[in-house]
Amino acid sequence: MKFLQRINDLLGWVERAMLGSFVTLMFAVVCGQVCFRYVLNQPSPWTEELARYLFIWISLVGAAYGVKEQSHFGFDLLVKKMPPRLQLAGHYAVQLLMAILVFVLIFYGLRMLQIVSFQITPALQIPMRYVYFSLPVSGALMSFHLLYNLLTIQKRHRTPDLL
Repeated sequence: MKFLQRINDLLGWVERAMLGSFVTLMFAVVCGQVCFRYVLNQPSPWTEELARYLFIWISLVGAAYGVKEQSHFGFDLLVKKMPPRLQLAGHYAVQLLMAILVFVLIFYGLRMLQIVSFQITPALQIPMRYVYFSLPVSGALMSFHLLYNLLTIQKRHRTPDLL
């Protein structure tokens, strides 16, 4: 379990580093776009496209980090009033539903990656696979975090092994 915790922490550190880098880069790109557009009166098409693709990566990696921190929005007013066994069942049900959604994200992300692998972005002239690669990457990160969360819930409640 300690090994999985170290991997989980390492992935969290990598996700935070990616998010910090991408947000900083997006801020610089958008500021540059404003300068190009309003100061130089010469809008640059690549800045808008890069900001859009960075936003996609920020959203998906941020979602994976949210799974790690278990900080996603949840309506737990009813769950808190349930007996402990039903609360545990609710936690398992949420993890299962999230796992299904992550599976769909990975499955269709890989399919989309195959479809767009030879397309080139209009302004940046880079392969679209770099943009769509965010889907399976974030899905893999989320699936690991979900597995770790499930194991910690199991350990916390001392339930029999699920695996």
